[in-house]
Amino acid sequence: MSRSTTGLGPMFFPSQPTRTFEEAVDRIRALQARDDASVRPGSGVCFRSHGRKTERVIVFYHGYTNAPPQFDRLGEEFFNRGYNVLVPRLPHHGLNDPMTTEQEKLTAEELVQSCQESIDIATGLGEHVSVCGISCGGVMASWVAQYRSDVDLVVGIAPSAGLPFVPMWVSTFFRNVAPRLKNMYIWWDPRVKEQIVGPPYAYPRFSTHSLAQIFRLGRHIYDMSANMPARAKRLKLITSEFDTAVKNSIAYDILDRWESHGIEIERYVFPAAQKVWHDMIDPNQTFQQVDLTYPVIIRMLTE
Repeated sequence: MSRSTTGLGPMFFPSQPTRTFEEAVDRIRALQARDDASVRPGSGVCFRSHGRKTERVIVFYHGYTNAPPQFDRLGEEFFNRGYNVLVPRLPHHGLNDPMTTEQEKLTAEELVQSCQESIDIATGLGEHVSVCGISCGGVMASWVAQYRSDVDLVVGIAPSAGLPFVPMWVSTFFRNVAPRLKNMYIWWDPRVKEQIVGPPYAYPRFSTHSLAQIFRLGRHIYDMSANMPARAKRLKLITSEFDTAVKNSIAYDILDRWESHGIEIERYVFPAAQKVWHDMIDPNQTFQQVDLTYPVIIRMLTE
């Protein structure tokens, strides 16, 4: 049977915020200790530190099948602006073997745990905490927005909360049925399969079981947003009309629900004519336009 979404709230993953920079660094070292020999060099937990607690810290959540280097360039930009920067490695990601079957083990619970761990760490790294995530990371950022009152700003980018081009019930059906069936792998580009051109640290295919788990987390946020206001202090969303990888309307519905509770949310949509693809972050992606997207993302994260 499919798993319920009711077990994905913070009461199942208690928060333990760090109080000092030293405590936060100790927890980062514990996360980095999980980056064993199976992890690709450079694809483990990324921490850019000024050696002290700064005024601002930012946490970046990378996308499904990608890895922390997705945020290398943007992370360096914010480090140079005086931020401490933390990019956790999502469970089962960043491994040496791009064809690994480990990724099919990903669960919504693991994503929530990663959210709690990283925000708890961030409270010791900076006085003001900002969070930004793309795709699966955008869903994680939405969970943080829903539950963490100690976060000052959350910017979600193209959250992957449902299948594109179909009604939401189809995503719900997929989320319920996929875990009961044998896992399947789907190529990001079936024409070239594992020869896809792009980031060397990203996986060329995705798992139906893992995608269902990401949708499961998205559904939890969708359900909770109906009756519970978001707790983060400020919320923003960036999407692209040209994005064919996700269903933007689900993210818009969540924002509409939060706004119904009296919360103001800033939205930015790249028009279809600009042809901004789903991964608007990674400079190593094909057809990337970071000269167009980064100024918008940086403005949304700093104003």
